[in-house]
This record gives sequence, structure tokens and C-alpha cells, in this order.
Amino acid sequence: MPIEPGVYPTIEPDTALGRALVAFFDVLELLFASGTRGVFQAIVFGGCAVHIHTQTRGSADVDVEVASHGYADKPDIVALLNEDAYVFSDEEGVTQMLELDTSFNTTLAPLHEDYEDRVIRLVTQSHVPNVEIYVASALDVAISKLGRFGERDQQDIQALLQHPSVSVEAFERLAREAISYYVGDETRILGNLNVVLNDYHRSED
Repeated sequence: MPIEPGVYPTIEPDTALGRALVAFFDVLELLFASGTRGVFQAIVFGGCAVHIHTQTRGSADVDVEVASHGYADKPDIVALLNEDAYVFSDEEGVTQMLELDTSFNTTLAPLHEDYEDRVIRLVTQSHVPNVEIYVASALDVAISKLGRFGERDQQDIQALLQHPSVSVEAFERLAREAISYYVGDETRILGNLNVVLNDYHRSED
């Protein structure tokens, strides 16, 4: 960050969770509406990003990389986002909520250095042009999930590999590049990658 000005693909959420994710950031409009505090940018990862791309599952936690390019302090932004859980109703009318995961950090998982080039901008209802919400690409979310690699993460990766924008060849190539400079147990992450590729090819047979 900052994400350089440019034309990014957009996606308009059409599910209750997707629309709630957009509304989750509305609390920042008052902070940035005057234009005197610069630009706020966020990139969503985790289960919410998986849902935006695949609609396969939901998540109560909002994993997000946040940055302010101007005069608003990052701790103030995090405090606003973390002040209250965002409550909404899902398609069945069941009350759900979204909460900021304050422990999320992009350095905790493998992530390709060019991930910002592939972000997708969420179409929001905000009339404040300097509040910009992005979602990490399906490919980069899949790579990031090689880190924790629980059962749900593995299911998410397989769902993301079925996304029309993702080729398994590009996933493997960029994942290996990301793992090569990942600060962590490289052997373990490479093993996770091999499990993913084996499962993917087995499902394609």
C-alpha cells in the first residue's frame, strides 16, 4: 500500500454477507468525508474474501489490511472499525454479525509480493471517493491460506481454484515464488502446496 491509482476490476456483492461487508466500512465515511484526512484503503482477505469470490461460505471475522494515506491515524481507524459488531440478517432471516479481526496480519501467511496488482475493488454505496475497499484476488487468497492450512482453509483453496479467474498453473507458480521469501517454515508450506495440488488433480481425474 498505497494502491496506485488505476483501473481495477470491480465486483458488486449480491449476497447478504457481501452487502454487509460493504456496509461494515460505512463508519469511516464521517472520518474521511471532508477530504482533509487523505485516503483510506482496505484489502479484505480471509473467509469474507472467499465468500465474495465463491459464495461457498460465510465468516464472522473481517480479515483486512488497512492503511490511511493522509492525516488519519491507523489506530483511530482500527478503533472505529472495532467499536461495534455489524449486525445483519442473512438470506434465511437469521441474525449474523461481522467483527474486525484485530489479530490479522498479512505477514503471518505466504503472500505474493505483487498481490496489490491483482486486487478487485468492491462496488460500494459510499459517496466518499477517498474510502476505497478492495478484495484480494481469488488466487492470492488461496496462496495466503497455505499458511494456517486447517481443514476449512483446504476446502477454501479448492473452491478458489475453481474460480474462472484462477488457473492451477498460475497458482502453483506464484505460490512457489511467495513461499521462497516467506519468513517461516518453508518446508511445511511447500508440503501444504503439494497436498493442495494432489487434491486438485485427483478431483479433476
